[in-house]
Amino acid sequence: MRVLMLSWEFPPQIIGGLGRHVYELSRRLGNYGVETYVLTPLVDGCVSYEEFQGVKVFRVGTPLTGSKRFKSWIFSFNTELIREGIRLDYQEKGFHLVHAHDWLVGYAGRSLSRVLDVPLVSTIHATEYGRNLGLHNPMQKEIHDIERNLILDSECIVCCSNYMRDEIQNLFHPSPSKIAVIPNGASMNRYRVTDLPSDQEFEGIDKGEPVVFYVGRLVPEKGVSILIKAFRLVLQAIPSAKLVVAGRGPQGPELQRLVAELGLGDRVWFSGYVSDDLRDRIYHRANVAVFPSLYEPFGIVALEAMASGTPVVVSDVGGLGEIVIHGETGLKVNPLDEDNLASALIRILSDPRLANRLRFQALKVITEKYNWDKIGAKTSQVYHAVISRARKDGVG
Repeated sequence: MRVLMLSWEFPPQIIGGLGRHVYELSRRLGNYGVETYVLTPLVDGCVSYEEFQGVKVFRVGTPLTGSKRFKSWIFSFNTELIREGIRLDYQEKGFHLVHAHDWLVGYAGRSLSRVLDVPLVSTIHATEYGRNLGLHNPMQKEIHDIERNLILDSECIVCCSNYMRDEIQNLFHPSPSKIAVIPNGASMNRYRVTDLPSDQEFEGIDKGEPVVFYVGRLVPEKGVSILIKAFRLVLQAIPSAKLVVAGRGPQGPELQRLVAELGLGDRVWFSGYVSDDLRDRIYHRANVAVFPSLYEPFGIVALEAMASGTPVVVSDVGGLGEIVIHGETGLKVNPLDEDNLASALIRILSDPRLANRLRFQALKVITEKYNWDKIGAKTSQVYHAVISRARKDGVG
């Protein structure tokens, strides 16, 4: 089986969980007889074609540089995806299925499905409505319509949590039989760092400091402003604690001003973007990882933290609420309650026995449930079912 996979993120360009998902999934599909061809944007410093572990990666178009011309870049990128997809279809003697990830490749996914006469599978990682807690301007409404068209033209819609299934159902009303829930995963071996002392010093972390670690985009929906306010309360109980905020985003300057206003300057370190290696090392050093999102379809970063053996505190929203079992694999809090969040962080920081129990149980659950090999198997089963159904209906 040959699958044409479209994604606007792929290593080394990782903005959110989508790129990591496509990378891990495409690597596993080969174990189940799936030849995967990934089409993704050209990135400065990368070759236009490479192959790894059986996955063929083609980078097309021009690199994305800033947000001012984002809309025109999307149109140009989708045009290049269609052109390259048609070329590859001819070169490789045909694809059996197109798999599109999110709205940014929606137009190309729908077009290639029709031109190549093969079924379309789409994975919806998040919705514009959910990201913005509503539709507030013409651009958001336009993206919402693109999502609707992608979903309605797909033979199967894959989502990563029951929460996302319900959101898609409520917003777009596809047939329930078209939706498949397949979670994200975490690679256990990738995140285990065993060659470092647990109290290792970093540029912004002193030896012996209890560390609270957040990694993710700096955007309102991630709840980092609430975390910073809660951390002020943590410091009242544990004055030596350090909050590490890793990531970039438009809210960054606002968050740094908030830290200054609250007088937390020397207790909060904004590390900016961190490499995967440095992230994993900070996980190993951290006493607790925290993900206080207001909206989170899944929360792959929480899985990464748990796979690293770091206890987690998460908002009881969306997919995060499904991943974490409160009191067993982590602690869940009200996303808008600073006191609740602070109490959970203090509880883990001050109770090593609790931290160890949460860590052990989380590792066990990830090994059993959030395994990328199992996710690859489930996805290949979806492909076979879609192709079989399409053939009966005279498609492909």
